[in-house]
Amino acid sequence: MRKLLRVTMMGILAAGLGLSLAGCSDQATSEKKTVESGPGGKSVVDTKTTIKQTGDNPPAPKAP
Repeated sequence: MRKLLRVTMMGILAAGLGLSLAGCSDQATSEKKTVESGPGGKSVVDTKTTIKQTGDNPPAPKAP
């Protein structure tokens, strides 16, 4: 009985930890890869944008 209780509690704790870490990010990233070709050959341009979200900015008011 004690083993069953321990295994159950460990499963509940593991599931809770997994769910709490699943969407815990205060940054949003966007990556864009562009391939440009010209007379000199091809070039690949990687652009990565990181936006920190703090929640301090209220949403814009809706238009009437």
